[in-house]
Amino acid sequence: MKIAIFGGVGFIGTNIARTAMQRGHRVVAFDSLARNGVDQNLAYLRKFDNFQFVHGDIKVKKDFLQLPKGVDCIINLAANPAVPKSIADPLYDFRINVIGHLNVLEYARASGGLPVIFASSNKVYTDKLNQIPLREEGERYVPASPELSHGIAESADVDGWDGYTNSPYGAGKLAAEKYTREYGNIYSIPYVINRMSCIYGEFQKGVESQGWVDWFIRAKRGNLPIRIYGNGKQVRDVLFAADVADLYLHQVEHMADCNGKTYNVGGGTRKGFHTSVLELVHTVDTLFPGKPLRYTLMPWRQSDQRYYVSDNSRVSEDTGWYPTTDVTKGLSIMWEAYERGDGVRKSTQ
Repeated sequence: MKIAIFGGVGFIGTNIARTAMQRGHRVVAFDSLARNGVDQNLAYLRKFDNFQFVHGDIKVKKDFLQLPKGVDCIINLAANPAVPKSIADPLYDFRINVIGHLNVLEYARASGGLPVIFASSNKVYTDKLNQIPLREEGERYVPASPELSHGIAESADVDGWDGYTNSPYGAGKLAAEKYTREYGNIYSIPYVINRMSCIYGEFQKGVESQGWVDWFIRAKRGNLPIRIYGNGKQVRDVLFAADVADLYLHQVEHMADCNGKTYNVGGGTRKGFHTSVLELVHTVDTLFPGKPLRYTLMPWRQSDQRYYVSDNSRVSEDTGWYPTTDVTKGLSIMWEAYERGDGVRKSTQ
């Protein structure tokens, strides 16, 4: 198949592109190269024979004219990925995450109804999540009720009908989800929506505002100070990008089985696939040499969830997929790549 990946040389896109090409698919990566460092990802992907790059911006509809004929499926990862950026500049966020995705949907419609796999976010869920009763246990929050033993399900509140909000980023992702469903209903565009949790892995260019797992590794290697917003006991499930790639490729190859579905996709509730911020600091310090990470506690960020762990049961039941790379293994893969100086594992091509 020929797969068009929007945001195709970002870190998730690069992981998916690598896996796709190793499986024999052709990849067209459409990317604006706006993120610092992604030119390194592009250089890596150009080593594959079944790769094509299109320098374009999803906000600019005429850029889509550069795409080649014969695309079979679309994966849209192009986005503003950071909540703080959406709060500082909501129009910028809207132009990318809503208008940009509409341009992708229009391209799919104009191309004969191409399937679209859309990377949404757990941030579509409102701040009502912070009303979940929690208790402190060591360096983390844990649910005070057993009803969350399976994690947060797709039925969690997105509407905020009782006054809870999403953040501009979450609102934009939710709007893009709704447009995706409308294009499926009205124009018969096959689609899958994946509500992604915290993703980390190779090819990532982590910074403080986005990509915190990779940022902690970079800070460790460079003996850089970090800032932790809140008390550090907030919990996230963490999902390695190579595991993400396996899921997306399964969806590409089995679209008929997934069409019209919305899934929570994260590390899930198994031990080793979720961590608090403070726990990750200590995990990095335990696993790797160097001076201990130095951190300063800062006030809580707006729209920060105290506890988010995905209920993966729906996507696992439909696809047979589940994460296989726990946080210790994932961090070690990333550290070893940095030690080699190439930032990635060697290709198996």
